[in-house]
Amino acid sequence: MNTTDTSLVETTEVSFNVEAINEIIENIHHYLNKHKEYINSLNVFPVPDGDTGLNMVLTIQGAIAHMKDNGKTEKNSGEYLKDFAEQMLLNSRGCSGVILSLFAQGFTQITANNDFSKENIYRAIENGYRNAYEGTENPREGTMLTIMRALKEKYAQLMEKEDNPLVIIQQTIPYLKEVLSQTPEMLPVLKKAGVVDSGGAGFIILLEGINKELSQLVVNGISLPSLLRIGRTTRKLLKKRLSELRKSPFAPLILNIDFSRIQNSRLVEALQNARNLLGNIHLNHNNGKTINREKLIDDLQEIDDSWNPEIKNKYCTEFVLESDAITSKDQLREKIAHYGDSLIIINSNNKYKVHIHTNKPNDLFDDVSKFGSLLFTKVDDMKKQHRNFLSEDVVEYERDKSVFCIVSGKGFAEILKNLGADDILCYGKNKPSVNQLVKGLNNLKAKNIIVASDDSDILMALKYAVSLCKSNVFIVESDNPISLVSMLMNISKDYDINTIFDEAMNSINNIPFCGIARSTRNVTTENGAPVNKNDYFTVYKKKIILANKNLQELVFDTVQQLSAEGSLITIYKGEDVKKENSLIEQLRNKFSDRDFEEYYGGQYKYSYYITFE
Repeated sequence: MNTTDTSLVETTEVSFNVEAINEIIENIHHYLNKHKEYINSLNVFPVPDGDTGLNMVLTIQGAIAHMKDNGKTEKNSGEYLKDFAEQMLLNSRGCSGVILSLFAQGFTQITANNDFSKENIYRAIENGYRNAYEGTENPREGTMLTIMRALKEKYAQLMEKEDNPLVIIQQTIPYLKEVLSQTPEMLPVLKKAGVVDSGGAGFIILLEGINKELSQLVVNGISLPSLLRIGRTTRKLLKKRLSELRKSPFAPLILNIDFSRIQNSRLVEALQNARNLLGNIHLNHNNGKTINREKLIDDLQEIDDSWNPEIKNKYCTEFVLESDAITSKDQLREKIAHYGDSLIIINSNNKYKVHIHTNKPNDLFDDVSKFGSLLFTKVDDMKKQHRNFLSEDVVEYERDKSVFCIVSGKGFAEILKNLGADDILCYGKNKPSVNQLVKGLNNLKAKNIIVASDDSDILMALKYAVSLCKSNVFIVESDNPISLVSMLMNISKDYDINTIFDEAMNSINNIPFCGIARSTRNVTTENGAPVNKNDYFTVYKKKIILANKNLQELVFDTVQQLSAEGSLITIYKGEDVKKENSLIEQLRNKFSDRDFEEYYGGQYKYSYYITFE
């Protein structure tokens, strides 16, 4: 990226035109989408998801769709991006989508003040990393979190020598790729599969897309903030004499700007008028009249104000205080009102949810903690765990307890419904978003809910969805549909919710099973036998034990090897297996000492699930 001479123009801040934000984001989304298959290909065994890139793409796509319908362009760019990040989190899918959204949420919490200086960008990156790290239940090195931390550290190093944050971001990318290449040494599963971390790769590709788009804001070697600086300086010179403007080193810059590359129409108009005034040129659309200098000064002032609004209190702060010492909202208001403005207090019994704009959030937290316990603060998490708890809405529950299952296959959905699940979210090929999970849980209208999914990659999104629900939700941390079958076969809704939850947790792994899927890359079995791309393989107890080019032969080999696990063998066919393609009779003939059952599961991840009882 080219930079202009800092003796002419300072490039220490970045601003965005809100009207152009969606277009920029859509282009970034398009760039990520072009590379999603590469990101997908990096997923490692024994979980052949192949959807890390897809989840990241769908997360951003969902936020784009919402903001198009509901976004308010009158907000400044920082506020708009903060709203966009919140929608990313609500539309996030899979672990990769949630972690990316948590970073975006933390980042935009800091830039909501519309300050895109290099210093504030660093604070935003730091907060984004912290938000993602703290929001991940078991953070590990060698993942997207490692790349986020590396971004924070490298940015801090580079900002000592470079003023333009766009340039700094650009310069971090080669270093991040080096760190990514080291991730196989951090995670043995990556090294065994011979791949780098897919989430980390996706994050870097996203940064490349951001850099690509924001680089377009550089016009003839002058960044957009520099153009605003030119406008600001031009205004000052116009207030003196035109001769001073003509002699200024800014004059050549103004005369040679390529306006076709500036997306802000008001800035284009003002700078065009400045150029025309500078060259003593008459405008055709102005009936031959020269540009009114006073109007141009006012226009430039208006643009500068709109892009650099004065914000009295920079930090939008929220917290929940639990206090017996505070007896009313008015009492709390009296004690903290002096910290800022936009103060809103909602209370429920002895709990107070507070929103305030302040320049001293840490001092505020220290002060209010004297009166009770801070249950959460905006700086720490901003996950809204208490939003619904503190709502003044009265919830009308229709039942005391329900069981909710999340599963990919229509066949399994029907099976689980018949086994007693109160409702099923059948998500098909694409993992459900946080929004979909929230709607599914709320639609039950149950005071207590047992929820379980067939994929561990849904767990992070599910936990965030639970924090947004008014019901008491108990998550059974299962990772396959067989566990859901086992759970429903062993629980009774006649007991209290805690007993049901204990029963569910104790029963999810009671049925031995294996899964058969198609390989997306060359790997090896547990015994070192090769598994070529597009071969089928069998996963048993999270280890690849067999492989074969022929799916039917692999089913027979698998049953042969694992038949000692049980005399009743049940086959669940996946979406890629034709319903009429039955193996039941051949299996009965080949293994006459075993009983076989066959069902259509419709799952997308595995061609077959096989259980042994």
